[in-house]
Amino acid sequence: MPQLTFRDIGNQEAIIYHDGEAVGDLCRHRDPVTGAPFYLVCLTEDPRGQVRVDDRARIRDTITQRLTTHPLLGWRY
Repeated sequence: MPQLTFRDIGNQEAIIYHDGEAVGDLCRHRDPVTGAPFYLVCLTEDPRGQVRVDDRARIRDTITQRLTTHPLLGWRY
């Protein structure tokens, strides 16, 4: 089974790794209206752009789904 790992690279930012290969970035932000945290998943070479994740518990599921359906990386997942 593929493994997702993360490496912090700065304040509120991490690199996403899939089986040891860097595949994107994860950034934590705060909603300016509610103050609630949310996360942006930005996968490498993904023409669909970034995706917002409001529930921290759903980050891994969201990344897995995005990698599986990635138009350029999906074949490697």
